[in-house]
Amino acid sequence: MPRRVRPRSVTVSALAAAGLLSAANGALTGVGSAAPAPAVPPDTKATASVSATCPFADPIGSRALTVETTATLPAQAKTGSAATIGDFSAKFTLPRDVALALLPAGTTTGSLQGTVTTDISVHQSDRAEKVPVPLTVAATPLPETGDVTLLATGAVPQIAINTIGPVTLDVTAPTLALAAVPPPGATATTQPAPGIACTLDPGQPATLGKILVLPKATPGAQQKQETGPGGVSALDDPVPPLEIPTPLALVSVLTTSTVKKLGATVVSDPAFLINGLFILSLDPDTGDIVDRKVTGSTVFKPATATFLGFGFVPVTATIEFLPLDYQNSKLIDISGGLHDDPVTGEPVLDTQLSVIARLSEAKVNGVPLDLGPDCVTATPVSLELSGPYDPFSVGHIRTDPEKGFELPAFRGCGAGGQDLNPLLTGMSSGPGNQAFVDTYNLVPCTEPDQTQCPDGSNPPAPGSATAQKAVKKPN
Repeated sequence: MPRRVRPRSVTVSALAAAGLLSAANGALTGVGSAAPAPAVPPDTKATASVSATCPFADPIGSRALTVETTATLPAQAKTGSAATIGDFSAKFTLPRDVALALLPAGTTTGSLQGTVTTDISVHQSDRAEKVPVPLTVAATPLPETGDVTLLATGAVPQIAINTIGPVTLDVTAPTLALAAVPPPGATATTQPAPGIACTLDPGQPATLGKILVLPKATPGAQQKQETGPGGVSALDDPVPPLEIPTPLALVSVLTTSTVKKLGATVVSDPAFLINGLFILSLDPDTGDIVDRKVTGSTVFKPATATFLGFGFVPVTATIEFLPLDYQNSKLIDISGGLHDDPVTGEPVLDTQLSVIARLSEAKVNGVPLDLGPDCVTATPVSLELSGPYDPFSVGHIRTDPEKGFELPAFRGCGAGGQDLNPLLTGMSSGPGNQAFVDTYNLVPCTEPDQTQCPDGSNPPAPGSATAQKAVKKPN
């Protein structure tokens, strides 16, 4: 029988999270016009690694074990239907002295087997239910030397969630019941192995993943409101869509821009969204998705570009992209929506963004050229980007291959009475420039020492095989 989480009323509130959008060097992830999105996001592979302390019998005593839980989670579920969690497993390594203590006295070889019992904590806001998950550890021989790694697998009961909005699944501390496998021909003991109830070490994240729960479709349902004592009437005004905000995982972005006149290609350091939301708008009658929006803010990182001015003069300069109100802020606000490609069905990201470009710290043939404190484009740089984008994986967004974007003329450039506006405008401004954005998801990590984070927690190094695999080359 499916486990059920008690229904409750949902107040839609803003949820802040890192993720999804980022920008630099004239290229920015963002969104534009939206369209209905009937496609359901694919199931995702979720992983949670936690440290638990397990009180083994003396003389072993308490030991800290790292338990890595993996599962396949649906991205979405409907209220009133069961959510299925697949491929559930828990892996942990027993120190050799602990494993030997579970074997018959005086033996140093053998195999271990048993059970692991753990719970999935299903919660939304202040409500939670625990779903017990029994797991089995198949007979696993001890290696000749070193510790032994055990894998516990089992089926998770279906979970019927009667709430609307994002539901979080957390892992809990396991209870271990392990024993030695009897040798061939021996009579197995009828006594079950004693359970070792472990406890999670404090101050660590334990979230396995999230499932977005949508309203159950009720075609033909009519919204009503009270008109006064003893009566109801159909609403005359349309009922606004139900908006469900969902936090997004951290996404790193590799960006590249080309400036046609300069023949220059500028590759920036990765940039990240400072604060972002992914918001689903649902039809209140049917529960269908009618809009997908992304909102947030980002900050560009200054980048140094090297090029040949007018085709023969070596020039270096620092380039920044700033909000229109750059005198008072460096935060660039972003909002928009996703739609599906009508031919391929792939999710597509479209955006229109206006920024101000600023140049500084220029050198011409190695000689500093003072551009002044406010050498900026006279009008905003208008960027329109589009391309396949999967918020659960990677994205490749770019300006139109034929149209590109136009770099406007410059103003305010020069110092000491020099007017460098004509020089910079003639050297770099004009149409046909291109911007490219390649995005990829990062594995969350809260370790103070980033070298202890798992693979995929940090952006790949420029030029590495991982970076080359993630990035589409400009064309």
